[in-house]
Amino acid sequence: MSPLDAGRAGALEVLRELAAEGGREAARTVGKLLGRDTSMGEIQIVEGPDPAGLARLVGRPDLELVAVAMDLHEPVGGRLLILVAAEEAERVSQTLVPDAAAGSLDAVGESALVEAGNIAGSAFVSALARRLHIRLLHGVPRLTRGGPRACLDVLAPGAAGPALAVRFGCPEASGTLLLLPDPARIDELAGALEKP
Repeated sequence: MSPLDAGRAGALEVLRELAAEGGREAARTVGKLLGRDTSMGEIQIVEGPDPAGLARLVGRPDLELVAVAMDLHEPVGGRLLILVAAEEAERVSQTLVPDAAAGSLDAVGESALVEAGNIAGSAFVSALARRLHIRLLHGVPRLTRGGPRACLDVLAPGAAGPALAVRFGCPEASGTLLLLPDPARIDELAGALEKP
């Protein structure tokens, strides 16, 4: 392994720890919102991210997803995506908005999912900001639905890897949180995280 490769691998390990902190906070917050116990899986580093890799994370390549994304503002950059299978997103929507039309994600249900994504994303970003000792804002959350490729094309066009992913959820529904750091800032971020 070249020194450059070793340095990048070290930076990604530091970012893995950060994603774990953020993922735990996001899972805890979603659990409180839904009134359920939540769990979190291991952080995975995904090269790419490409639709095939994303499909492996979420289950099947033909799986319809509901995805919420938000841009991460300076000094971090990049994006945060939350991906949930459409049928599980509907169950979450029914929990959040019992009066929403059953059997479909209507405008009220989609709005509730965007807000849930915003709450989970804000928890993740807050954990990141605390760890970096900075003020960090994120953009307005956006929702789309479709297969893995369609979701990436709409919410993270031209995204270059690597990405950090974690599965989290409760018995009724689970999702994947995908952190897409700005590749040009990975080493700088890792350096900031190594400071006491």
